[in-house]
Amino acid sequence: DADLAKLKKALVERDSAGLVEFIDSKRTLDDYFGQEALKTWLRQDVALWRAGDLKALPMGYLLCGPVGTGKTFLVECLAGEAGVPVVKLKNFRDRWVGSSEGNLEKIFRLVRALGRCMVFIDEADQTLGKRDSGSGDSGLSGRIYSMIAQEMSDSANRGRVLWLLASSRPDLIEVDLKRPGRVDVKVPLLPTSTPAESAQLIALLAKRYGLALTPEDLVRLTPSMPTLLTPGAAEALVVKAYRHSRTASVPGGDALAASLVGYQNPVPADVLEFQMRIAVREATDLAFVPPVFRALAQ
Repeated sequence: DADLAKLKKALVERDSAGLVEFIDSKRTLDDYFGQEALKTWLRQDVALWRAGDLKALPMGYLLCGPVGTGKTFLVECLAGEAGVPVVKLKNFRDRWVGSSEGNLEKIFRLVRALGRCMVFIDEADQTLGKRDSGSGDSGLSGRIYSMIAQEMSDSANRGRVLWLLASSRPDLIEVDLKRPGRVDVKVPLLPTSTPAESAQLIALLAKRYGLALTPEDLVRLTPSMPTLLTPGAAEALVVKAYRHSRTASVPGGDALAASLVGYQNPVPADVLEFQMRIAVREATDLAFVPPVFRALAQ
């Protein structure tokens, strides 16, 4: 079965002509930080998929949250957990009349040929088109929307193709594309809510970069840790500390302490709050949302 899957993947890569790319992942959900309720749900869905019990298996997920919250990383972890290929749509739009639609239909045929797989659409608010696109693009966006909506709701694909949409602006995605039967589970990915969570995230990323932090360092620095820290922002902070440690020849803890002085979140506070609010409001289940953020649903 594994050899057959590799052969199918190789054939699809050969015939895709740059329309898609494959995401290979050896990660699992164990590699994703926090959000235990979400990981439990995803593991349950993977178990249903493996068992061929498809009645409750979602047709698709919407991963939403502020910039830098690790939407693509979660896709990699989910793919590794499920052990299936992930096809990421690239730029299939073309300037020639009918070419974009032809490219999209070719992608659909290639995806169906894979058997079990996931289709990942990043920045879905821009890629998926609009029901009513006006006359600015001669109706192309509307036709793209219609084709994708039809493919996503094809019940014959349940258990074969799992759609993964990611967006920091899910409010801009057409409501019909987010309805059950196309996207059954909408997942908010949110930044840290406490200094302790931020310290845990920093410690995890520090190990990956080889930045030596002792337990005493973490206890000492936790009160100084910023909240609302996304994995992207945390990684930038760790890189800064690693650079300071190497160039100034200081211990990791001291380098991190220096890097925390004057720290500013790379995403402006008003933008971060807005993107968090719309992500929480999209959530299928408030169990996915840390209690401190649930008020954002109002």
